[in-house]
Amino acid sequence: MTEKFKKIDRQYVLSDSTVNEYGFRLLTSGYQLESFQKNPIGYYMHRREDGIAVKWDDLKIDNDQVVGIPVINLSNERGEQTCNEAENGFLNAASVGHIVVLEYSMDKEMMLPGQTGPTITKWYNKECSLVDIPGNRNALTVLYDAQENELNLADLNINPPLIRVLRQDTLKELCATLHLAPETDEQTLNTNLQDLVARAENLELENKVLRGDKYDLQQQIEEINKVRTRNETTALLERALEDKKITIELRDKLASDYAANPEGLKVLLAAMPAYQSIAALLKSKQQEGSEAQWQWDDYEKKDPTGKKLKELRANDPIKYRELFEKKFNPLAP
Repeated sequence: MTEKFKKIDRQYVLSDSTVNEYGFRLLTSGYQLESFQKNPIGYYMHRREDGIAVKWDDLKIDNDQVVGIPVINLSNERGEQTCNEAENGFLNAASVGHIVVLEYSMDKEMMLPGQTGPTITKWYNKECSLVDIPGNRNALTVLYDAQENELNLADLNINPPLIRVLRQDTLKELCATLHLAPETDEQTLNTNLQDLVARAENLELENKVLRGDKYDLQQQIEEINKVRTRNETTALLERALEDKKITIELRDKLASDYAANPEGLKVLLAAMPAYQSIAALLKSKQQEGSEAQWQWDDYEKKDPTGKKLKELRANDPIKYRELFEKKFNPLAP
């Protein structure tokens, strides 16, 4: 029998106590390891809708790091590719997701250089995904309390970074706008963007210019917002193309029609069904005559032992009563 999983021969760092890109940090000393060990699963890029891609083995706390070894689910649609990317060194990072915050502190004495948000002193995660970039942004922007209520990031002084997943040409364009070197790394670029917004909130924009050159600060911000909007639209369309909801031709048309309206594009794409092959459609047609459509006579004919009727009565008594009345008391109101 072919094994449906494969353990990667390499240890990954799931978390440590350093300051993340959102300005807060998760203390390793407060990590509730046993909570995650009960169900140590994860996804690819935090995409829960794509199914479980990994479970974590040999979880432990090593000095200031939470470490573990991924076991890839080869039954997942992307399992073989995920395994190959991990083994060949292309998928090198892990990112904790669905973080449950049990205790945190705003004590400035606990803050490290560059930290602007809280120090989360007691916490655990419900999943940990394999990702191409550590500290996945979509996962870390959602924190929960012990009652599974989503925490308000503003109340914790957490301001999500302005940069999302950017293509290389967009990064270069931002660097040029901010008069930075083209090879500037994402963290430095994000710091400059945050500084730009802070200046915009405190300076009189009418006569102030950035770096003393001809570019007005308000104009700088408008240019950055245009880049961000264009990038968000591009990311939505690329995901829809990957999910086989649109063709390349439709992607290009939507990119033009929704260039300044990513929210409208998001609604449109969400309503679009994914492409189904002929085989999948035939299978769906076959399922129309499945047990869910059976009448009382079908149960008696196809299951003479009566086992399925007993299961129906136990699991769905309302449907069982409807079929019974229809069969034995058809004149009942």
